[in-house]
Amino acid sequence: MAEEPIRKDVDAIKADIAQLRKDIASLTGTVKEAAALRMEGATEGIQEKARGAWEDLEKKLEEVLRQGKEQMGNIEQQIGAHPSGSVLTAFGLGFVIAKLLDVGGRR
Repeated sequence: MAEEPIRKDVDAIKADIAQLRKDIASLTGTVKEAAALRMEGATEGIQEKARGAWEDLEKKLEEVLRQGKEQMGNIEQQIGAHPSGSVLTAFGLGFVIAKLLDVGGRR
């Protein structure tokens, strides 16, 4: 008879442990789902930031190309306005570069 209350307590503990296992399994599943949703949200955020950075890069590249074309137009106008000075400048720069390269080759 003394064993009966102990047996009931042991059975109650076993039932509590079984319920605890079920609760832990359920909690684990919920945590996994929450983590998956969080990763999905993080991935979308990263992709959005990457798209924004790419668009900014494209805009900057377009601006650089526009400025380059504008500078080339200015250079063409300067050459057209002063053709003989441009030829002499180009010749002088070529001569200086050739001399610098020639001195480096003699060492």
